[in-house]
Amino acid sequence: MAAKAIDKTVVAGILVAWRVGQLSQQQIAEKHKVSKGLVNKLCKGVEQDGAAIVTAGVQYQQALSGHDDRMVTAMTTAVDEITKRQQFFRGASMLVAKTVAIKVQQDGMNASYQDLNAAAHALGRMQEAVLGKSPDTTIVNTNAVQTTLTMVYTPEEVRAIHEMLESQC
Repeated sequence: MAAKAIDKTVVAGILVAWRVGQLSQQQIAEKHKVSKGLVNKLCKGVEQDGAAIVTAGVQYQQALSGHDDRMVTAMTTAVDEITKRQQFFRGASMLVAKTVAIKVQQDGMNASYQDLNAAAHALGRMQEAVLGKSPDTTIVNTNAVQTTLTMVYTPEEVRAIHEMLESQC
């Protein structure tokens, strides 16, 4: 006897419910009126990649609930604007990457280092222009002349560093 065909929308619903990560396979089976074995078979090897997003969303909503409407609106607007910029940059960076890949394919071994380097630098400048400078951005300086980074320490930090060095010697 041939297995009964499962509606594609039911399969999609089962997979979405599993990926969201809030229901057990038994709960998903009951919700979609299918066997737990079918759910297990469909979900085998499928990551629950939505679970972390749900958790972050809950934390975001809980954090917003402690603020008045004006503050919530301002924070939501800021999040939306940053998200739009990041999406724009991802799209633009993919376009640059495709352009570079096409140039390399077309030019083959004749693609110059200067052309590729110019594209990489343009991408970096574009990222900074779109996303702004971020304090957690790591900058890799590949220039031959390195700049010196000045570190400022409080007297307490200097004493602690001195004591650490003394103990190591």
